[in-house]
Parts: sequence; structure tokens; C-alpha cells
Amino acid sequence: MAHEQSVDALFGTESFALDYYQREYVWEEPQVARLMNDLSRKFLDQWTDNHSLADVKKYDPYFLGPYIICTADGRTALVDGQQRIITLLLLLIYLHRQAAATPKASNKAGKLSTLIMSERFGRRTFRVDVDEYDACFNALLNDRGFDIASARPPARRIWQAYQYIDLHYPAQLRGDVLVMFIDWLLFRVSLVVMDAGDRDRAEEMFQSINDCGVRLSPMDHLKRFLLSDTDGDPRELEGSWTTMVSALEDVEKGAAFAYLRTVFRARFPEAARKPGPSLNDATHEWVRAHEGEIWPNRKNGDRSRLLTEVLYPFHATFVTLLRARSKINPNLRAVRYNTFNGIAEQFGLTLAALRPGDSETDRELKAGLVASFLDLFYVTQTLGDEPAEQKHIDELVSTVMPAVRLSESVQELSRALGEHAADWPVRLELIPELRYDTKRRFVHYVLTRLTAWVEMGATNGEADPTDRFLMRRDRDRDFEIEHLFTSTASKYAHKIPDARYYGFLRNRIGALLLLDGLDNGSYGGMLLEDKLALYRKDTRLAGMLNPDFLRRGNIRLRKFLTDEGLSGMVATYEASTELEPFIDARGRFYREIAKKIWSLAALGLAPPPAPGPVAPAKRTRYGVQLQDLVKAGFLTAGDRLIGRRRGEFHYARVRPDGHIETASGRVAGAPTKAMEYAVGMGSNGWAFWEVEETKEKLDTIRQRYLDQFGR
Repeated sequence: MAHEQSVDALFGTESFALDYYQREYVWEEPQVARLMNDLSRKFLDQWTDNHSLADVKKYDPYFLGPYIICTADGRTALVDGQQRIITLLLLLIYLHRQAAATPKASNKAGKLSTLIMSERFGRRTFRVDVDEYDACFNALLNDRGFDIASARPPARRIWQAYQYIDLHYPAQLRGDVLVMFIDWLLFRVSLVVMDAGDRDRAEEMFQSINDCGVRLSPMDHLKRFLLSDTDGDPRELEGSWTTMVSALEDVEKGAAFAYLRTVFRARFPEAARKPGPSLNDATHEWVRAHEGEIWPNRKNGDRSRLLTEVLYPFHATFVTLLRARSKINPNLRAVRYNTFNGIAEQFGLTLAALRPGDSETDRELKAGLVASFLDLFYVTQTLGDEPAEQKHIDELVSTVMPAVRLSESVQELSRALGEHAADWPVRLELIPELRYDTKRRFVHYVLTRLTAWVEMGATNGEADPTDRFLMRRDRDRDFEIEHLFTSTASKYAHKIPDARYYGFLRNRIGALLLLDGLDNGSYGGMLLEDKLALYRKDTRLAGMLNPDFLRRGNIRLRKFLTDEGLSGMVATYEASTELEPFIDARGRFYREIAKKIWSLAALGLAPPPAPGPVAPAKRTRYGVQLQDLVKAGFLTAGDRLIGRRRGEFHYARVRPDGHIETASGRVAGAPTKAMEYAVGMGSNGWAFWEVEETKEKLDTIRQRYLDQFGR
């Protein structure tokens, strides 16, 4: 017996047990990311900010597939579907915590708690009732610590899956929209429950589904459809199909299906956007429905040639890309970076760029260009406080896809991507303004790239430490961000008397390093001058803080820095060094390294040709923005601003993009908004802020600008 069931109904029943033949929880980041991406994309594609909760009832539903249950020892046991249901339970726990912290969604927290746990005869249990998982679920629900080191791998994977949910949960679903997303998930997302009856029948069904493969999947239907009109030997084609699927599934379960979806979206994007059968759930029906677009003038054998000329030739590249997500491939480093940064679907543009006649080298070069292009987008978007989540990656891919599909050679692809990305690297100027307390994960990534670049340059690329910096460890502490200056402001009060401004400075990237967590933990609250000798055994980027590090030895490092034109930018530290100029200098050093890492040339992206002379545009706007003052030289990036209200001083800094960053780390595009962030209310920010060095109010500077350039 089978029937459709909403998520609310699924978790509104009694708790599920797991029987002996069930495998353990095995999902990792790719599977969790795909589920989160599919759910959020389906919701956000329908949501607009003028919708109400009542509108959600009309949103399109989303089907998560079937699961199978049976009755065993008087309890309901999960036979198949454990991975999805445990991950959904983790998502409900995550949403419960979000709702409890969001005033307008707090009433949903109680509803979610009744779905997360059930109570029978005075015993409360989680909806997936497994003793081994109970401590982990409890810790996540109640925001408590969990001893990962001593837990068995399945419980560790569950804990990690929750962290992946947090990583891939879109920012657009926070705040007021949270209530609407919760209702959509509970009442418009569904599964089909199949009741196997007793344990013997359940085990039989489980074995049939997972071992014998008698159930025809969308993959099986598609294979039959494609090979049914072959002009060649069907046994040879069957062998090619099996080889392709096995190679993909050996890397990751579900990879073959993901590959097919990616190919169809990349090669036939117009068809993928049209209504009709779901490409995800009914691939063979989707192919049938769009046969006229895939084969406009179809002849006998065309369907099988999709396998022989596209699917089979390109699958080896996809296998290489999948492996490059979890371990650094020297030719595809950016694939690993993009995975770390939460880009779950990054291969569509690569498959659109590939040609059947490409050599293996050309395919890898094209894949590397696309991955580097996406990495540059993520970095520069994040630096500019612009969104760079999967939805925005998808929008970028859709925009550049036509040019990529017309690019035959590696060189043409380089020009197409380079022309699109030409203006992005200018945002690298914002590197010194990065702060630990506002973009912690991104700062970790940037420090990883900077540190690895120096390490590899000093060793002529003999060893790439990036995986060591990025990968999570089972037992030891991960690589962590190290503050050069202790959190105890009083220890540096003789240099920076204002404790709040000291806190602002110590969180800037110029005052940060990436260190092995064990070393970082051992340094405690030491002064920087006392850590310099210890840093010598850490990374070279850390060692360079010590004035003796480059003076005595490290010949290869000195030569590398000289060759790169950076030797004069190394900022060292001694007890007498002033903090703010040092942090500024260190930030500029980081910026210059970043500009070498993420330049178009370093990424293999060809910049567009220089434009000819252009007549100056007439000024049609009379209002003045802070950006105008920075561009005209009336303000300088890094200028410190001070505002005073009721005897209390508030600090901020002018960023290179003309925005204002307050001491709390919040960024505003206008002086009044910056005042609101700093004081809690805004009136006239132009009259509130003044430049510390010149004591000149911003409105005075604005008037000088208008006097010179006119209204």
C-alpha cells in the first residue's frame, strides 16, 4: 500500500526505528548540499517579498521520492529512505533553532518541536529513534557541545551534516521569510510512503531495491529509450553505458544521475527551462518531451549517438571533476576551492564548453578555466558584499552560457570568460578591509589561499598544502584563524587606548593568520612579540612577521618574494611597532598577494582588448554620494571617521569602494546609515561624521566637492 505524505504528516507519526539490515547514515556534503539547493531553489523561484503566508498554499509542491516502512517488534521501522529522512530531521532541528531566534517566527518553534520529537507513555524520543544518534540529536537541538572525537563515524557524519545544512542554507531564507519557508516545507514538500508489512517482506524489498536492481529507475528507462534505435551493436552500447555508470557511481553514489542532469541542462538549456516533465524525477520523460529540440531533424540512430558522442566521451571528465572536489588536483585546484565555498553545482558550464573532438588536455584546460572563473566570481562578489550563493552562481552561468557554447577552442573560452570577468578583480582592493567578525569563513578561505601561495612559491611548488588547510580532521583541531593580538585590550592600551577601536583593529585581516589549530590553541593570550619566535616553525606567512626570518636563511623565500616584486612590502613586528600602521601594511601585503592569485592572467582568463578613447559623459545626477568624494580624491580609502553623541565617541573607516565600515564591522553605503549602525539611530550622518585627521565634517567636504564640480 502506498500513499503520498507531506513532511508534516511524515514527522507527525510515531518515531521510526532502524532494522538490522539498514546501512548507517552516510550522506556527506555533496548530498546535503544538493538537497538544500533543490529545496531552496524551488521555494525562492516562487517567492516574492510582497507575498503573504496565505500565498504559500498556492506554491508548486516538491516531491522528495518514496520511502518504505514495515512493522517490526511492534514498532514502525524504516526500510529504505533513511538518508533523506534523517537529513530532513536535521533540517527541522536547524529551522527550530532559527525560528526560536527570530521574533516573527518564534511561534513556529513549538510546532517544529512536536515534529522533531514524539512522546508515548511518558517517553520522549526523536523521530528517528536510534540510541547511537540520540546524544548527537540532543546536542544539536539544544545547542550544546558534542564529543565528536569519541563518537562513531555515523554520529560524526550526522553532526557534520548539520554543519553542511548551516553552510548551504541561503541568507534569503532568514528573517521574515522564514515562516513562509517552514510552512512550504511542511505542507508542500511530500514523499510517498510504501508499507511493506512485516519484517520478512521488508527485507525482501530492501534487498530487491538495493542489490538486485529490479526496480526500473529513471536511468533504466532512459537507457532503454536511447539505445532502442541504434544502428550498431546493442551489446556494445550496453557495455559503454554500464562502463560509464559504474565509473561515475564508483566515485559517488548518485553521480551517474547527477551527470545526466548536468549534461542535459548544459547542452540543452532552453529545453531545461521549459515546462513539462521534471528533469530531476522523470529524465526519460523529459528527453521524450524535448526530442524535437535535442534532435531537430532526427534520423535513425540519433538517440544512441547521444550516448556515443556526448554522454560516454564526456563522462571521464566528469569523473575527474568529481574527484577534484574532495582532493586537490594540480590542474583543477579551483574545483576544490569552489566545493569548500559551498558551490554544489559547478560543472554545467564546463560540460557546455566541451566538444567531442577535444583532446583530454583541452578538456582539462577548459574545466580549469571555468572553475577559476567561478572562484573569481565568488571571491569578488563576497568582497563587494554581493551574494554568491548557488542561486547567483546559476544566474551567472545562465548569463554566460551562450558565449561559452559558441567557444570552440580553449583560447575562445578564455576570451569569453575573461571578457565577462574583466571588471571583477578591481574588488581585490578591498582585501585589507576584510574582518574576522563579519566574514569568518570567507576570511579563512582567503588566508588559506594566501598562505598556500607563499608556501608553494617558496618551495617551487613541490608541495601543495591547501588540502591540509581546508580539510576537516577527525580528531585533531583544524587549521584555524589566529589573532596576532590578544583579546585582552588592556595589554595594548599603551598603543591603542580605546578598547573598542582596538577590538576593531585586531579583527582586520592584516592582524590575522592561518595556523594549525593545535599550535594556535597553545599560544593562548601571549603578546605578539612573545609569539614571533614560535611562529618560525609555523607557516612562512607567519614566520615573516619575525624580522630575523628573512635576514637569516630562507633564501628560496627571499628570491620568490623578490621575483614577485613583494620583498619591500613584508611588514615585520617588534615590541615598539605601532599597531595600526602595522595592520594596515600587513593588509596591503595580503592585498598584493591576492591580486597575483586572482588576476585574470594568473587564472588563464584573457582580458578584453583595451577600449578606444571615449568622450566624457555628461553629469546628469546632482546628488552626491560618498563614492563620488573618494573617486575625486576628497576622501581617501582608510580615512578614519569619528562621530560624537552624548559624550561618547563612535568610530568608522572609509572603504575603497566608498562605503563606511563601523567599529562593529557593519558596512553602510551612506553616512546616515553608518550613523544608525554606530549609534542606534540616524539623523544627518553627513553632519555627524568627521575625518579624524583633518577634523572636517563630511558635509563640509561634500560642499567643497559641489563648489568645484557644480550641482
